[in-house]
Parts: sequence; structure tokens; C-alpha cells
Amino acid sequence: MAKKLTYYDYLRQEMTDMVEQLEIPDLCKQSLKSRWLDQVVWADKKAEQCRRWHYRLRLTTIVGGVVLPALVGINFQLGKDNEYFRIWFPYVPFVLSQVIAVSAATEEFLRFGDRWREYRKLAEELKAEGWEYLQLSGPYRYKTHEEDDSPPPLSRSRMSEVNVEDWKALKPPTENKESTTHQDVYTLFAGRIESLIKNDVQSYIATLQQKQAKEQEQIKQILTTAEKVSTDKTLFAQRTPGPQLPPYGAANPPNNGFGAMGIPAQPAAFNAPGNATGYAIAPVPLANTPMPPQTAFAQPPAAFAPPPAPSAPMPQPTVAQPPAAFAPPPAPTPMAFAQPPAALAAAPSASAPMPQTAIADLNARILASTLKLRGMSTADGPDGGNNACAWTVNKVMQDAGLSPLGSNPNYVPAVLDALKQGRGQLVSRESSKAGDLVVANGEAHIGIGLTDCCSRVLSNSSSRACFLWESDTDFDGYYGGQSTIYRLKS
Repeated sequence: MAKKLTYYDYLRQEMTDMVEQLEIPDLCKQSLKSRWLDQVVWADKKAEQCRRWHYRLRLTTIVGGVVLPALVGINFQLGKDNEYFRIWFPYVPFVLSQVIAVSAATEEFLRFGDRWREYRKLAEELKAEGWEYLQLSGPYRYKTHEEDDSPPPLSRSRMSEVNVEDWKALKPPTENKESTTHQDVYTLFAGRIESLIKNDVQSYIATLQQKQAKEQEQIKQILTTAEKVSTDKTLFAQRTPGPQLPPYGAANPPNNGFGAMGIPAQPAAFNAPGNATGYAIAPVPLANTPMPPQTAFAQPPAAFAPPPAPSAPMPQPTVAQPPAAFAPPPAPTPMAFAQPPAALAAAPSASAPMPQTAIADLNARILASTLKLRGMSTADGPDGGNNACAWTVNKVMQDAGLSPLGSNPNYVPAVLDALKQGRGQLVSRESSKAGDLVVANGEAHIGIGLTDCCSRVLSNSSSRACFLWESDTDFDGYYGGQSTIYRLKS
């Protein structure tokens, strides 16, 4: 019995048969099968594998999270009614919770969902490009193409947003055009395939660099926190013991606010300069201090005599009225807080906005460099100038003496992330100025405003590989939506 072919074997076999029927040299056929067809099958297979693992891990996390509370509730009930369940059933919720945690951590680390979408996008773009070449449609329909100031070719990720009128406007005229063959447009097809693969690799590397930068920032924050904790001496300082009372019967007790025989002194004695609080404090006599005779208060003794020996009991006084020494202390006087000195006044916020003069100076420098580089060839940029809009903007930044934008200066989303993370600020169309950066809808293109309100924008022309495409704020409606405008701050 013959082995059943998988979908990928079927796809490879069908595409191979179609390539063999093309009227092109054998070397070109072999290149198509080794480069284009192999990439199509590989991307399709990787997309299916990532999709399968993404569904497995996500369903495990979702279903386990729903079932776990129910198992915990059942555990309490079964533990009361059945001794057998009380022994082994508590392990079930524990194991399930660990499975949920491992599943969520694995999905977060390996990112099967994101990888599935990236591989599927690459596979479908390669398939669509191959079908257009095999059917001699789209960009492979005619042998020659006129050089004009038309906008760059529309990316496949934006095709779904273009309406019928836009397609009619983009459709080239049919007069004076000759039909082409597969041999005539083979080099164009090979170049577009390599461009798709290169863009996918650049997007992957840019995403990886952003993720690594965030991880390094988190590591720096952890190390900074650990260093502060290790150098904070207050966390390891020994506690200072409080003042000790002298032993009973000491000959010369210190002046700690107590008089002879442990009797408190007058409250006014506690209003000394050493009392930082400014309150009048009257301590309560010790509970185990025996009371002196009433006659002891008639005349103050000349000297503090030692108390009698413990074997001789002291006579108990009969106190009709409490002595003045035991009168309650006066109410504390509220503290008056003076106004804080000027040295302690709040310092100006470090996050104060940049002066408008500095921002205007940046805009002037960017505009001057833009006008200086207008008409510059972008053939040295990505894909021979076909995808060089971000590259061109960073060339202007370099000429203006500014640091490049984005972790990947050739990738528009990376430039936009740098603007959002502090390099720029979002401005409205009415308040925009010449020199502001204009990002097309969908982050597919970027240019520099030439006038106030950015009514005219200069950007790279893909068809001519030159910095001379002048359009309106929305790039003449080519990207199917409104643009966003950012003003550089640094």
C-alpha cells in the first residue's frame, strides 16, 4: 500500500511540475525549486508547527485555570466525607497548578503565537508572488515599465485596505506595452523574492533586539535595587539602648528628671534646652518605690541621705492631700513650626518640557538638511532604494548632527518606537511645523514635512530610488488612512 502524501509533499510536487513546464533555462528552474519553493514549504510547515503548539499551550492554560478552582472546592468537601480521598486528592490541584504555570511560562518564552503569525505571513507572501509570476500577472504582466514620480509599490500587508478606485489609479496604462514571458521577468521575480526574505529577517532581528534591550534594562534595574539595599547602612545599624535608671539608693544619681528617693522633679525641670520636642514631660514615679513619711516634705534635706536598710521597715505615711510633686503636669504647649527655609524649597521638576526655542532649532536644522539632501540617490539603501524611507530619514538626521532613530534605522516601526519612547512627541496636524516627521498610516512609510501643518512632505521614491517624492500629509492617500506627525525632541 502506497504511503499517503502529506500536504507539504503534495505542494512541493505540484509546484515542481509547474516549474518544469516553464520555458526558462534549467539553471533558472533549479533556482526556483531550491530558493523559492523550498522557502514556501519551509515557512508553511513552521507556521503549522507553531500554530499547533500555540493552541496546545493556550488551551492547557485556559482549561486548567477554569478547572482548578472547582477542584479546590471539591477537595474541601471530599476531605470531610471520605478518608481515602483526603489522602491523595489534594495532590491533584497541586499538580494541575504546576502544569498551568509551566504552560504559561513556555508560551511566554517561546512566543509560538507570534512566530505562527510571522511564518504564515511570509508563506502567503511567497505563494502570492509565485502565482503572479507563473500567471504573468501583476508586476510581471508587461515587459517594460515607465520611470515616473509614482509612489512606491504597495506592500502586500496593505493590499486589503485599498479600494477599487485605488486599484484603478495604480493600474498602469496598457497602451504601448508589450506582453512578456517568464524568461523576461525572471530577474524581477528573483529580486522581489529576495526582498521579501530579507525584510522578514530584518523584522525578526529588530524584534529580537528590542526584546533584548528591554531585558537588559530590567537587569540593570534589579542590580541598582540590589546595590542600594546592600549599601543602606540604616538596615544593618544596631539599636541604641535607652537610658538606664540608677540602682536604688545610689549616692549621686544622675540628673534624669527624678529627685531624691525616686520622686519626680517639678515639670519645669524638663523644659531644658536638651528637650528637642519642647513639651513639658513629668514622668510617673516607679510603682515599687516606697513612699517617704509625710514629715519628709516639711523641710527639704540638706543632702540626699541613703535609704534605710532593707531590714528596717519604713513607716507608711498617712497622706490627706497629695503633695504638689504629684500634681498632674500642665497641658503640653503645641509646637509652632516655622516656615521652611528657602534652601528647602521644592526644586523645579526634572521633567520640565524642553524650551520651545530648542525644539524650533531642531526643526530648523532638520529642514535645512532635508532641503540640502533633496534629490539624493537612495540606491545604497535597503533593497537598492526600494525600501529606503527610514534609511533616508536617518541620513537627514546624520547630516543635521543628530543621533539616528530606532534600534534598526532601516525599519519604520523601530523609528516610530524610538519617537514614542522619548525621542519625539505627537503633535496635531494644525500645530505641526516644517521639519516634523510624518509617519504614514500602518507604519509603512515615513517622510519629513516641508511646510507648516506639513501640507507638503518629502520622502523616498521607491520607483526612482531617489529622495524626491513630494506629496501631501497623507502621501496622496496612497496608504489608505491619515498620517501621524511627531516632533523630534532630541
